[in-house]
Amino acid sequence: MADIFYDIYYKRLMELNENHSLRRINTMHGVLSKIIDASDIRDLWKSLPTFSRHDNNKAVAIDGGVRELELRDGSAIIIARAIAVNNIGEQPIKDVIVDWIPVFTPVIKWVLLSYIESEVALRTIERGKYDFLLLDGSLYAKITALIHELILTKGFLDLYYIPEVIRALESLYNVLERARELGVNVIFVAKDSKLKIFKDYILFKALKELILSDVPFVNVSKELLDILNRGIDWYSIVWIRNYRNKLISLAKNYNGTHRDLIRIGIRMALSQSISDIMLLEELVRMRGIRAGMTRKLLIGAMDAYLNHKSLTQIDNLLKFIKDRIEDSAGLRTVDDYDNLNIDEELNKVRKVLINFPRIIMLYIKFNESDTPISVEIPYYDWPMFNQGVPWKLFYDKIDISNHLGLLMSMYKDPIHYNKLLWLAHEYANFGEDQFLEYAMTAVSKLRIQTKRRFGMAFNINLNPQPEDFQE
Repeated sequence: MADIFYDIYYKRLMELNENHSLRRINTMHGVLSKIIDASDIRDLWKSLPTFSRHDNNKAVAIDGGVRELELRDGSAIIIARAIAVNNIGEQPIKDVIVDWIPVFTPVIKWVLLSYIESEVALRTIERGKYDFLLLDGSLYAKITALIHELILTKGFLDLYYIPEVIRALESLYNVLERARELGVNVIFVAKDSKLKIFKDYILFKALKELILSDVPFVNVSKELLDILNRGIDWYSIVWIRNYRNKLISLAKNYNGTHRDLIRIGIRMALSQSISDIMLLEELVRMRGIRAGMTRKLLIGAMDAYLNHKSLTQIDNLLKFIKDRIEDSAGLRTVDDYDNLNIDEELNKVRKVLINFPRIIMLYIKFNESDTPISVEIPYYDWPMFNQGVPWKLFYDKIDISNHLGLLMSMYKDPIHYNKLLWLAHEYANFGEDQFLEYAMTAVSKLRIQTKRRFGMAFNINLNPQPEDFQE
């Protein structure tokens, strides 16, 4: 069918182009140099050292894809798949989950995807042939999202899938633990990270320095310093309404010498459109670095919500999780969707929370035209929930030159930022034609009825006729 909307689309697109808000991020350039005055921030970026080539290292990369086939009765079939590709000529290891769920909620998609990726990774390293395991995405984001899913009711239907969340959490931990036992180096790589971990540290550290420089001319309360310190140490206090409102109040009422800078800095801290990558790019320009890497940040359970609710105490956290498991058990029993042993599920979570390692995080910029890539490596010496160590601190003494040397050897260009991960993505990602084939096979073999909108999207009748159900 001819596109009868394009002329309107083009007009609206040009109107959008005139919208200054789309380009407001450019105003950040030049402002940072006035805000930042802490030496450890100025030295955050370092020029990229010369790494030894490690072409003989045996590496394997994991990535996955997931799609859902929604059925007319509100249930769905989830298809999640993952593949492990390597640089030593071994046949790829691959697997697929095909799972029927009684009610569809988006959370089950990424939970099952996380699970199948971890299971394929575990089977792969069990072969004992690899020095490095590469995984796509952020380790911190994965573990935090899974924990959040165990305590935060984003949607009532999510309660159905608490056991699947626990299974994904346990599987992720098992990969890291088994890799440690086998001497396999695990690296998580994210090309387009939306995290704001470095951003929070940079901006709140700078804001604190600016405000303290006005003392004694401006009275700085202990409560204000506490908020700034939490902004430095946690991620991310702007999610907490009380802290967010106090920051807005500070921006309105601050009367010190650096009033304008404080106002701009708080606005940048509150903005969810400014991420680590955008801020670090500006610092790169300020330093004149074409290719470089940041200092290594060691992070633990720094999540602002967990800290604000005192849930970094594992016993407190488990109490919340137990309630969610019990809720899930009730729903699943009503729908005859599996039975749960509540104590068994809780013990699985307890083991993971007590032993899950901390994470070394940094960003690396391989060439001038590329954006920084986030790199995360599990650090087994300190558990994530160990409160004897600050939640967030720079930890430069760790040598990860072999990890970075491997990543550099596999880098080609901004698209092929890692040859193995890119190849795994190409295999695992669902194309529309491919998914249509999966869907048609499910309809014909299982004789199920999809939502009408799904068939309309492909301009094809994917619903079997009533007589097809007769034996």
